[in-house]
Amino acid sequence: MALWSVPLLTACRARADDKRETVRDGDESVWLREVTRMGRFDDVEVKESSGMAPVSGDSALFWTHNDSGNEARLYAVDSTGRVLGRVRVRGATNTDWEAIAAGPCLEGRCLYIADVGDNGAKRSVVTLWRVAEPRVRDVNSATATRLVFRLADGPQDIEAIYVAADTSVWLISKRPARGAAGMARPARVHRLPASVWAGNTTGPTVAELVDSLPIVPQKGDSRDWITDAAVSPLRADGSRRLAVLTYGAIQVFGIHPQTGRPGLRYARCALPVRERNAEAIGWLPDGRLLFTNEGKGAPLYSGRCP
Repeated sequence: MALWSVPLLTACRARADDKRETVRDGDESVWLREVTRMGRFDDVEVKESSGMAPVSGDSALFWTHNDSGNEARLYAVDSTGRVLGRVRVRGATNTDWEAIAAGPCLEGRCLYIADVGDNGAKRSVVTLWRVAEPRVRDVNSATATRLVFRLADGPQDIEAIYVAADTSVWLISKRPARGAAGMARPARVHRLPASVWAGNTTGPTVAELVDSLPIVPQKGDSRDWITDAAVSPLRADGSRRLAVLTYGAIQVFGIHPQTGRPGLRYARCALPVRERNAEAIGWLPDGRLLFTNEGKGAPLYSGRCP
């Protein structure tokens, strides 16, 4: 299958004399700007935060969850890591929850929880849980709907998802892979169409391979292994941006406002060297990005890209 090609852009960095020079995309000298340590997770229950999704009506609050083997539970946190609420997801199990995204649904707005982690690329099918978004403080449980599906090109590790305005779900592969010619492949982009929620599919539900991103994970160098993704709030011009997090950088793309299809890459910003295990990302209301690591008491940082 010929994948849609995403043009590469260059980024700019400010010099001390306030002149601008272009830096080739991927140059590690394009660092995340205005990096600030916001706090750390203050609750021992949040020990493997692996995804973020904004809380409805307050984009300075986020839903997060733990990684594999933990309870099927969501946590509402602020940008300093303080836990404000806990929600048990009834009917769900956590085999390997790797991502969460917010998006539209028949109930109005839902949380989409991706049980898609597969380090060894052995899971023939994986699961997406969808739950009507609960209130942060006065609801302690919510019931999930389960969607079991497979990837069109076979098992692989996925840790980044996002949901489009048309309710299609996009999934981005994490790890290195080789093409037919033996060359390292760009990250693959799969899509579950909106029809899967209406029951209009025939046969097993399949996430189609529809695209790729100009991010090429390499064996032996995990800086470009993809761990999360997040869609920005509406910008002044009515557009949105897609932030893709890797262990070594944040990359920002345009996306189609309705279908969610990724477009031009606008920037690649290297993370501070000490933050090589970044696992979750979200957008703050002022355009900054919030990201965190896995682990008990993990710190949260914010920054701007570009």
